[in-house]
Amino acid sequence: MNALETQKKAYARLILEQGITVQPGQSLAIRAEIVHREFVRLLAEQAYTMGARYVDVTWSDLTVDRIRLTTGQPEHLAYSPDYPAQRGAEQLADGWAIISITGRENPDVFEGIDAAAMQQVQTAAMAKLKDWYTGVMANQIPWTVCAAPTPGWAAKLFPNLPADEAIQRLWAAILSATRADTEDPAAAWQAHIDKLQAVVDYLHKHRVHTLHFLDAEPGPDGEPRTQLTIGLTDRPRWITGSSQAGTGVTFSPNIPTEEAFSTPHRLRTEGWVRTSMPFFTLAQQIENAYFRFERGEVVEFHAERGQAVLEQFFSVPGTRYLGEIALVDVNSPIYQSGILFHDTLFDENAACHIAFGRAYPGGVEGNEAMSAEELAAFGVNDSPLHQDIMFGTPTLQLTGISADGSEVAIMHDGQYVPAIFEGK
Repeated sequence: MNALETQKKAYARLILEQGITVQPGQSLAIRAEIVHREFVRLLAEQAYTMGARYVDVTWSDLTVDRIRLTTGQPEHLAYSPDYPAQRGAEQLADGWAIISITGRENPDVFEGIDAAAMQQVQTAAMAKLKDWYTGVMANQIPWTVCAAPTPGWAAKLFPNLPADEAIQRLWAAILSATRADTEDPAAAWQAHIDKLQAVVDYLHKHRVHTLHFLDAEPGPDGEPRTQLTIGLTDRPRWITGSSQAGTGVTFSPNIPTEEAFSTPHRLRTEGWVRTSMPFFTLAQQIENAYFRFERGEVVEFHAERGQAVLEQFFSVPGTRYLGEIALVDVNSPIYQSGILFHDTLFDENAACHIAFGRAYPGGVEGNEAMSAEELAAFGVNDSPLHQDIMFGTPTLQLTGISADGSEVAIMHDGQYVPAIFEGK
């Protein structure tokens, strides 16, 4: 067995052991495109070896989805069947674990698709799966998102390389970002999680309730690129790459991960932010976007590419308010790789980011015992959609404001301040 095949097996085991922490007798759901079948089979084999009771695979074919969007009758786009919600309810009730695999067979499969049509399809599906998404985002069961290369994705990232070399290069990038190319991936992953935990401990120790981001580099209008203040809820909790599931196990929702994140209060964001990387909304690429907030709401926005798509996105209830704020140091190996992955799993772990729309309730202390109405009263945003946008740069400064009004440095020039790792 060559080195790459050995590392693929180590990566699969990392996903099962650290990603979802699969338990003997537990059932497992895997969601993937057909192109990922070889890696799915590897995951299934290892899961059964580890004692999994049942592995269920939901296959997707995004080309068929495109055919529906371009050929189906417009009045049928808002239809979504009931059975995925029924399956999801069983998964939540029975304590399953879930793996979602990213990496599209064709990264540009939805290029040129009407944003209004995509919005109809996505919001209809999300509405049917609302209870399932609510349960998953509240960590009722362990879940993780990971990636596997495809020829199309590799060609998108490395267009000047032969196909075989491009796939090898993408595998190397994924394995490096996840620490699966190390001698002991589990130990390397845990050491990484411990370092991220130091960030969370620092934020909790200083009781950071408000974040002030300043990127003094001038934007097109001469003003700072970003000048944004985000207020958290009255019970802020910071979370990093490791989470606790309602089933009692510790798991990693994202492999790779580089973030420490929390839940903003939906009405406490002021100022403006400019994106530092392209992102995808309603499956369409958005570039060089600007957003201005008043009392938590996006009141002005524009993009050099994708303005009409943003307009369609912001027509969905709850999308003009924030659901997440995440801190990522520019020392992230994903940022340092210099690769724009065109995949949110990687790109959001390259830079500080915010997310519009649906919030993670885990960012509120005591959320486990709160009803939906109580969470809303604490300022937790609700929406059918959740959209990450990246704004971190090497010139970004971040100051935290504590509950008593005192200030504490968190980032200087896009990097965590040394005091975080000195236990201060």
